[in-house]
Amino acid sequence: MIAPARLPSLSRPWIKVCGVRSLADLEICASATASHVGVNTWPGSPRSVPPRIATTLLEHTRRLGLAAVLLHLPGSLLPLAAALRLHPDFVQVFHSPSPAMREVLASEEIGLVESRPARRFGAPALSWGQVLLLDAPLPGKHGGTGTTFDWVLARRAPRPFVLAGGLGPDNVAAAIAACRPFGVDAASRLESSPGHKDAGKIRAFCQAARAAFMENPHGL
Repeated sequence: MIAPARLPSLSRPWIKVCGVRSLADLEICASATASHVGVNTWPGSPRSVPPRIATTLLEHTRRLGLAAVLLHLPGSLLPLAAALRLHPDFVQVFHSPSPAMREVLASEEIGLVESRPARRFGAPALSWGQVLLLDAPLPGKHGGTGTTFDWVLARRAPRPFVLAGGLGPDNVAAAIAACRPFGVDAASRLESSPGHKDAGKIRAFCQAARAAFMENPHGL
């Protein structure tokens, strides 16, 4: 039997910056008071980092008071079994891990983020994760495309869910007001060019998200 899943903390909403690639990115996220950062080792993404960099980033997140979410896809440079030895706070996946791997995740108290395209948000419940991440990937992509979807429809999504897909400093407040998510996640619109984070955009995004969550406390 799979051990009981660890539930995410409800003490504060998630404000997640995905696709961090350097210690400088982490420092910016911490100073902007983001809550979570995403590390990506999938080589098909401009935000991918090699395993040695991923290891360094994961080691520094707790020191900075951030929670680490490791994105894992088939073909990632860091195999899932090896990634778990780095003990991220959460692993974000697009397909259900095997029962054996779910057992390991639960025993190590590593949370599971179930990433799902927005077109499938109407499923009755989470299938295998503790947190649902709703995104709007384009065909052949796995998020990070800067594409939005109809936020109002997301009100019917299972909770808790984190909203992703085309979020940035200029629209995150409207997105939170529209569908009251548990958290928000942004990557491409916080960059000066693909894979290169912009400090000003990160700070503006986090500030706008924090203010919007204060105005929409029932979104938690």
